[in-house]
Amino acid sequence: MPRRGYRKGISDRNVPVPCFARCRLTTQEHEALLNEATDRAMTLSKLLRQVLVAHLTRQRAELPTRRGPTHLALRELTRIGNNLNQLARQANTGLVTVSEADLRIALQAVLDAAKRL
Repeated sequence: MPRRGYRKGISDRNVPVPCFARCRLTTQEHEALLNEATDRAMTLSKLLRQVLVAHLTRQRAELPTRRGPTHLALRELTRIGNNLNQLARQANTGLVTVSEADLRIALQAVLDAAKRL
């Protein structure tokens, strides 16, 4: 929740940002920037501001790491692990005839894929 006396145009670090810059981009450039900001869980304005400030100060931009592919890969691994758990439960009750060796091979494949991430 914003602190008392919060005004639009004043960031949480007490640094006023009343000015804005405009530029024209192609549709592809705009979509690429939006995707980059979304992957890094930032707004487009914050991404552009950090890149421009880093350029002006001749420093490297400190941006959050990209979350897109890793997040999707972890989600897929979670689904695979859930399916393996269901198969193991059914095999333990005798509903499905799956050998223990097959389940261990599948589990090892999932663990190897998780280590590569």
